[in-house]
Amino acid sequence: MLILGTLTAAPALADGAASIELAAQTASVGPDNPTTAITGKVVAADGTPAASIPVDLSTNTGWGSVTDATTAADGTFTATLRPNGASDSVNVWADVPSLGLHSAMVTVQVVHGTTQTTLIGSRAGLDEGQPLTLSGQVTYQGRPLSGRTVVIDPAVDPSRCNNPMYTFRASTDAEGRFSSTIKPSCTATYVARTAAAGFYEGSTATLPAVSVRAATQTSLSATMDAYGRFEAYGTLYAASAGGDVNGKQVLLEYSPDGRTGWQTVRRMKTGQGQFSALFTVNNSGYWRARFAGDTATAPSVSPVRKTWRWSTSMSKLKASSTKVRKNHYLTVSGTLSRYYSSKSRFGAFPGQKVRIIFRFRGKKTWYHVKWVKTDSKGRYTAKVRAYGDGYFAATFAGTSDTWAAGTPSDTHVTTYAVPSPGGRSGPPPVMTVLPWRGDR
Repeated sequence: MLILGTLTAAPALADGAASIELAAQTASVGPDNPTTAITGKVVAADGTPAASIPVDLSTNTGWGSVTDATTAADGTFTATLRPNGASDSVNVWADVPSLGLHSAMVTVQVVHGTTQTTLIGSRAGLDEGQPLTLSGQVTYQGRPLSGRTVVIDPAVDPSRCNNPMYTFRASTDAEGRFSSTIKPSCTATYVARTAAAGFYEGSTATLPAVSVRAATQTSLSATMDAYGRFEAYGTLYAASAGGDVNGKQVLLEYSPDGRTGWQTVRRMKTGQGQFSALFTVNNSGYWRARFAGDTATAPSVSPVRKTWRWSTSMSKLKASSTKVRKNHYLTVSGTLSRYYSSKSRFGAFPGQKVRIIFRFRGKKTWYHVKWVKTDSKGRYTAKVRAYGDGYFAATFAGTSDTWAAGTPSDTHVTTYAVPSPGGRSGPPPVMTVLPWRGDR
């Protein structure tokens, strides 16, 4: 509130005759009237007006400024007081060095206006790493205030946010508006503070919490052996939300080309930030792990992993004879081929180990008989013993980039010697043969 009126200091006397009086045109200054006139009169020792006499006016250091003056013909003078608003009042006094005069002080009150600060956000919710623009305006009685510094403080819950968020500043333009764009890492409430400056008081504005979903990182490793045993394992991590993300569903997806046609194959749940799956597949292809996100954490997708093996094929196993004497020998043979991408066709697979196996008729256990190696044309031959009525087959365990394979049907051999009572001759079962069927 502006206080009107005139403040007058009593005349100051020098040598009992010369005098100076000082007055302020208004009792206060403020945003609407930031200056006031300081008037006075100097009277010489003989009682006549002191004309053309310099008058030095002073005010409190750091609280504003006041101009000097020179008396007119009637001894009066006028100066301008400009408080800077740093205090609630300022004092003014005058000196006339040529007459040795020093006036009493005149005090002028400083009134500070109440400002209004607004604050809005460009969105109410976002994912970590996305931009958020905070903007607003600083006004006084509806009039914009330019050049004002606005300090914006984010308030976060430290138990839910591991990343620091810092105070930042913005300045108002000619229309009193300010704007700043940040990338918040956590949910936060924002408080904009305009500090007191000049003739204006400070003011604040609060923006309700802007929710931020924590960024996540999904990793994936995948392996697939020659028999199609596939294993996937990975992690789900959110640095700004404390690290490991637990109890969340992660989708394991497959695509034949790694670009399109993604299909969900398994649904996994994280524990201690980890997930895994183990199952059998029949195809080469590409894999990724995808977290769909929820209200607290943002979605993420792992890098794509390739598990690839080239097809192999074995011909039907041939036997030199399908009826032999027990414990006598016969010859089995076959071919092994693989697909060559450079040729876009199947061809001989030389230099590969092939296992010859045997099972007795009516039994499920396979027995190892012999290892053989394919020649330059993918052919193999083995001389084997017929331990009894049963079946011969051949298997290939695959390589680092090819599928395992087996002969498409079992070759039956009948022996015409009867095993001894209570026992069966033949090799011991040294392995469990992994299943195979069909070309891969």
